[in-house]
Amino acid sequence: MIGDLGIARFGEVLAARGPGPAAGSTAAVTAALAAGLATKVAKGAAEREAVTRDLAEELDALRARALRLADDDVEAFAGFLEARRLDRISDRGAGPAAAEAIVQVPADVVAVAVRVAELAALLADTGPDQLTGDAVTAAFLAAAAAESAAALVGANIADSDITTGDELADPRVEHVEERAAHARTLAERLV
Repeated sequence: MIGDLGIARFGEVLAARGPGPAAGSTAAVTAALAAGLATKVAKGAAEREAVTRDLAEELDALRARALRLADDDVEAFAGFLEARRLDRISDRGAGPAAAEAIVQVPADVVAVAVRVAELAALLADTGPDQLTGDAVTAAFLAAAAAESAAALVGANIADSDITTGDELADPRVEHVEERAAHARTLAERLV
């Protein structure tokens, strides 16, 4: 499981040739790091306000979800590659479920990352002054994760052959791009 790897080992695994964690997992891990940093801010603010305890709990859950998505991304892409391999040796097709999974996982990463950006921006505005930099950094990390994952949604639609030739016509692309832009706007307004 990716969440059990240290940062150095995760970097080594990313750098390895062949299948394994790649862009989708990295976007998910980045969202998890952003959630962890925002949780630090929420816990610092919880000393003053009970409402931030709820934010800390939500951010902890988002961090855990992002790490699960990092593993889900590896599994989805491995399943897609296997389906594609089988397609080359038979006429059964690459498997719509496998193709759909490589689109859905990064779309889910976008949703998690956007929520983290929203909470980090809220904490940057209301949290302790000494932790504002942490909240701002969390918002930017979450926005970057959302933008990266949104780009993967379009790329994976194109790669998966579940499009009619124009992946930009798929409404999921526009939706995740809008959500990622929302996260970026939230982060940019903090500086």
